[in-house]
Amino acid sequence: MIKEELETTAFLARIEIKEGEKEKYLSDLNGMLDLVEIIRSADVSAARPATHVTELRNVWREDVVRPCPKETLERMINSAPQKEGTFYKVQKVIEAE
Repeated sequence: MIKEELETTAFLARIEIKEGEKEKYLSDLNGMLDLVEIIRSADVSAARPATHVTELRNVWREDVVRPCPKETLERMINSAPQKEGTFYKVQKVIEAE
């Protein structure tokens, strides 16, 4: 990237770059562009397209309703700020018409 391209890009992006910062930005951007060229030069012709990084897939299981142990239920209900029987009591958030 040359200085004029940097200035044009900064203008289009509405970014103010001070004169003293331009050389550092040019150096950084050219370093990034060099890395992009290295990545582009990699031979990926034998690579298969992938939608995920790994070959892992979801393992589904049946949902089984099990009763909650009484001790767990009591701890949960007793930790609630407000309760009504064995239910949490929460503030109404939706108004009915």
